[in-house]
Amino acid sequence: MRATKTMTALVMLVAISLSTAGCFHAYGSRRYPGATRYVRSGYGYIELLRREPRRDHIRLGEVRLRPEPWMGRREVEGILRERTARLGGDALVIVTDRYLRGSSTRLLWRGRRSVPERQIVGIAIRYRR
Repeated sequence: MRATKTMTALVMLVAISLSTAGCFHAYGSRRYPGATRYVRSGYGYIELLRREPRRDHIRLGEVRLRPEPWMGRREVEGILRERTARLGGDALVIVTDRYLRGSSTRLLWRGRRSVPERQIVGIAIRYRR
């Protein structure tokens, strides 16, 4: 009877772990504490900037993304714009766009090779009107 309870608990633990791992996203956003909440912005009007604008603005939160190697430029920009729109921002100032040390994978026909991981972090802003 004790072995049955242990096995049931182990099966439940594995099921919970697998379902949690399946929900992992390589992107997300975080609103700054105390930041004013705005309605969702128009997706097509969001600017992607490399420098902080001179125009007066409010910082709303951070948007982060770890794109897969197969993702195209438009897909990456689309995810960044969509996350910024959810925060109610007018623009995203990209702070970090770098390649991290990649993990290595083994392909049968090519042998072992490393795959770089890219990380993009930006600050969602809203212009003062």
